[in-house]
Amino acid sequence: MKLHVALADNTDALRRISVSPHAIVLPELVDGGYSLLKRGGGVHTVEDPFLKEFRAVTRRLHCTCIAGSIALRNPRDGLTNTSLVFRNGARVHRYDKVHLFKPAREEWYFRPGKPSGSFTVLAGRSRIRAGVVLCYDLRFPELTRMLAADGIQVLFVPARWPLVRDDAWQTLLKARAIENQVFVVGCNASGKEGGFSYVFDPLGQCVMTTRDDPGRSLWEVTLDLDRIREAHAMHRNLRDAILLKKMRFPVCLKP
Repeated sequence: MKLHVALADNTDALRRISVSPHAIVLPELVDGGYSLLKRGGGVHTVEDPFLKEFRAVTRRLHCTCIAGSIALRNPRDGLTNTSLVFRNGARVHRYDKVHLFKPAREEWYFRPGKPSGSFTVLAGRSRIRAGVVLCYDLRFPELTRMLAADGIQVLFVPARWPLVRDDAWQTLLKARAIENQVFVVGCNASGKEGGFSYVFDPLGQCVMTTRDDPGRSLWEVTLDLDRIREAHAMHRNLRDAILLKKMRFPVCLKP
């Protein structure tokens, strides 16, 4: 089973997609990043005209779009760093970033979200289970493990991971792929706030990187989901996670 994924650096790149992928993914804070947020811009609502671009491309290409993330304002939650997922013109999933990155002063702007479940990407007649986390969330393996336990086959990670920490970015993407035996698609922003994007398979092999052609704004990759079965033939990490099933941590009492 194959899953065709397009990684787009910005919304302008969406208009250049001619051959329909099964899924499109964009970076975190896709409309301008932290620099725009600091200038008081880039705040949206669920009915914002900015989101029409994602609805339109999924209707035109009959695909799923993991629309990076935006600063989303709503009366109940305040401002959240939110990833919205669209399929065939309709919103099918929402994830609010759980772990806020203090060096970027995210807690000044956003309220932390809560873990959310998985969603479906259609690939012909197949239904692929997928999940999304945002950037700094990648450093917390429990969040991805919860999604893996929910049955995901692909994890999408929109990010603004700076080039100076590229080694950590690659390492964590690879680790989440190996330990959960899923594909991990890390879609990074470009420019001063970003770096390179990477895709790792369930065995930890890099199947795509933007390092070789950083000037582009649109990349495509085909994920061979049979690689998940190959990984499971050697061992099943979720099934064998004894500590998660049997260990009970003692209650720590204050002296």
